Amino acid sequence: MKNGLQKISIITEIVGAIAIVISLIFVGIQFTENTKATKSSTAASTVATISSWYTEMGNNQQSSSLFYNFMADPESLTSEERFQVIISLHGLFLTFQNSYYLNQQGTLDSHIQESITKAAVGVKDQPGFRLFWKLRRELFFPEFQKHIDEIVDTEIYISEGMYKAVEDQKPVEKK
Repeated sequence: MKNGLQKISIITEIVGAIAIVISLIFVGIQFTENTKATKSSTAASTVATISSWYTEMGNNQQSSSLFYNFMADPESLTSEERFQVIISLHGLFLTFQNSYYLNQQGTLDSHIQESITKAAVGVKDQPGFRLFWKLRRELFFPEFQKHIDEIVDTEIYISEGMYKAVEDQKPVEKK
């Protein structure tokens, strides 16, 4: 009888070990799926927020005009108009900063972050952006400040002539 109980005990331990291994495999699969879902949700939210800013800017003639003129010549606007554009840009750059940190954590796909970075590259040489960054730079986290400073210092130019000509505007760099 003792031998029979020992066999049952060993079989129970083996079944228990197999059940633990199966549960760990299941947890691993669930973790992978949750990671994908989190990244997908983060990407969708980031893109939606930025798209909303652009859509709102593009569909509002006053905002578009203010933004366009601010980028080309911020001094051509009244102080209230400059304030309006700077606050709007600050909101966009808070989203850029958030996406930068999400990318650093591995939660946001690097391709989305690259796309966002190119939007900053497109305005980096405009007088309005230079003014914005001078006035608001210190309100962002140091790592993000460094990231934008590196963008500003890059030799890549992709404004595609969207804003009034800046005297030292350079052509688009081809990769």
